[in-house]
Amino acid sequence: MRLVHFSAFHFDPLGILGTFTDSLKRCTSPSTYPRKRIRLGDAVQTKKGGSMLFDDVEVLLVLSESKSLSQAADRLYMSRPGLSQKITNIEKKFGTKLFNRTSTGISLTRAGETVLRFARNVENMERTLASQLAAIDEHFDATLSIGMSLADGVELLPALVAAYTAQNPGTRIHLDAGYEPELIEKLDEGRLDFAILENQPVEPRIVNEVLGCRKLIFLAPDKAPYNQIVHPVPVETLLKWPMIIYEWNSGRHMVGNRHFRERYGISLEQHNMVGLFDTHEAMVAGVKAGLGWASVPECIADRYRKEPGIVRFKVKTDPMWYPVTLTWPANQPHSEEARRFAEFVRGNIPAGYFNTELEAYLHS
Repeated sequence: MRLVHFSAFHFDPLGILGTFTDSLKRCTSPSTYPRKRIRLGDAVQTKKGGSMLFDDVEVLLVLSESKSLSQAADRLYMSRPGLSQKITNIEKKFGTKLFNRTSTGISLTRAGETVLRFARNVENMERTLASQLAAIDEHFDATLSIGMSLADGVELLPALVAAYTAQNPGTRIHLDAGYEPELIEKLDEGRLDFAILENQPVEPRIVNEVLGCRKLIFLAPDKAPYNQIVHPVPVETLLKWPMIIYEWNSGRHMVGNRHFRERYGISLEQHNMVGLFDTHEAMVAGVKAGLGWASVPECIADRYRKEPGIVRFKVKTDPMWYPVTLTWPANQPHSEEARRFAEFVRGNIPAGYFNTELEAYLHS
């Protein structure tokens, strides 16, 4: 069965980034492109010596998604003749034909496909720039910047920040929610003081401290055969069932892969993989839709404990645990504020949050 990659935009469950959400709504939509865009002047030098501006990028992207010139012109708030002239001007800049125009619609030439890939990169750069500019708030000078994963980080940090700032009224904390690769990059660049992650990344440029361990929980659609089999489910049966997983750079993906490889000599390719998801919400939605079973962090499973259409099940195996870590840059000195807050986090994790059974297992 073919493996399908489902990609979803990262969402902000706590509204932490809400201070600039409105200014970015149109920039972050996958299907709409704002008319008014940041201008950086000559963004790309073309072979004819001209330049490709962000307006050109917008035109290329909208054309690639439209079935006709008329549809693209409507989306761009242009007349059809005006759009035709715009295409001609862009093609002159590149010195080659980018679009095939027929009575049935428009399509990209090979050269057009190449330029489109580049245009998408430019668009991503513009979005990143817009986000960073919008995040600059002259009235909020954070004394701490902390990264939090979208599972246990989101579960733990907001309450800890609220308690800490209540005791330290002068402290202003910026919480940056994201996935492990982007948070590690920000740590490496010195943009975060530290982060809470659900993995123990092996990176020479960062340091990890394990705060505790939690389980990965098995979820399945509430239908046959998943809800009819006697628990615990044999591993051999699990291998036959359709499975959906987190995308490859996810710490949760690596935990499950390592567990089955070390315990049973089973590689990820031996599972019946049918889907690849990049967010927790999409993963759970895939299970509910009946696509297959999945293993998710304990705190994510708890959020959907009463969700109809989903059942938990146990597997005849050792617990699949993952560490929750306090992670910081290896070569960056800590501020006194960062040290105080890190110590506060260590001493104020809610009782019972981490699994003592797993901690005993790890130290046995």
